[in-house]
Amino acid sequence: MKHLIIVKFKENVWARESEASREMLADIREIFDRTQQIEGVHTVNIYENVTPRPNRHDLMIEMEMAPEALPVYDDSAAHQEWKAKYGEYIQTKTIFDYE
Repeated sequence: MKHLIIVKFKENVWARESEASREMLADIREIFDRTQQIEGVHTVNIYENVTPRPNRHDLMIEMEMAPEALPVYDDSAAHQEWKAKYGEYIQTKTIFDYE
């Protein structure tokens, strides 16, 4: 199954070319790289929006996993860290799962 997390950060949090956003992205990549240690999580890819328009989201995190890995991921330290570190900066997010 594919698990997508599509994120739009609050205003003045994300500016794709800024040093702060580059550092933030590197940290997010580190957090999600650790999810690949979870049994059943196969791949993780992070994509940045390349069209700077107000009606666009900023990041898409794509995870491929076995369906039974989803609750394990939800309870994982990496997922909890993602929410604790970045949850307050998110304006909106969409979660979409498909096969």
